Amino acid sequence: MAKKKITFEDAMTRLEEIVERLETEEVPLEEAVKLYQEGLSLSAICKEKLAAAEGSIVLLRKEAGIWEEAPFVEEEA
Repeated sequence: MAKKKITFEDAMTRLEEIVERLETEEVPLEEAVKLYQEGLSLSAICKEKLAAAEGSIVLLRKEAGIWEEAPFVEEEA
């Protein structure tokens, strides 16, 4: 499957549609496998776009002189 130019938002929307369909409908096995495969491709695209955005933000912060490396702390709910 060739990677198409797709926005992060479009990829996420389609990925959500696939998840919803697989969770709420009885999908024939062959179609479910195709949807799963498409979902994996979309997930990879999203991961790639997020990594690129993170890299851009880090670069901008370094250029602005506000870079400080701190570990990510997850907030507790």
